[in-house]
Amino acid sequence: MSLIRSVLSVIVGILLAYGLPWVLERVLVESVAGRNLYTAGDYYSVRNQAGIIAARLIMGFFLSVLAGHVAARVAKEDAVRTVAISAAALTMVLLYDFTAGEFAWGTPIWMRVALVVITGPAMVLGAYARAAAAELQAGTPNPNPNDEHELRSENREG
Repeated sequence: MSLIRSVLSVIVGILLAYGLPWVLERVLVESVAGRNLYTAGDYYSVRNQAGIIAARLIMGFFLSVLAGHVAARVAKEDAVRTVAISAAALTMVLLYDFTAGEFAWGTPIWMRVALVVITGPAMVLGAYARAAAAELQAGTPNPNPNDEHELRSENREG
């Protein structure tokens, strides 16, 4: 079961960190353009505006942290290492997309570098945060409000 969870975690991490920013970028670009963009040239002319590029970088960071967190929840055991594998695989996909991919020409070089540098570590950060939260939750007993009420009534009687 652990192997299946690990493989599923890697797939979920890649899909969330790669697919979700792409979909949201597309929605953002078309909403700023106010029309459907049919050619790559039209799309990149709108997408390469400073505000949209900044939003894409910020969105990429936060969605990568979210992807790492969700993938760590799926993995449960050895979450950080599993998400690191997912982040490494996604880094390879991004490197391919930004060097040999069909539409690499439309993305400024500095943005390609920034996205590659941001995405993997942000995923690992999300996994680390999830692992730390799980460790804290496992070490702290879950307080039951009824237990506290019973302790107070015992102290009054005694």
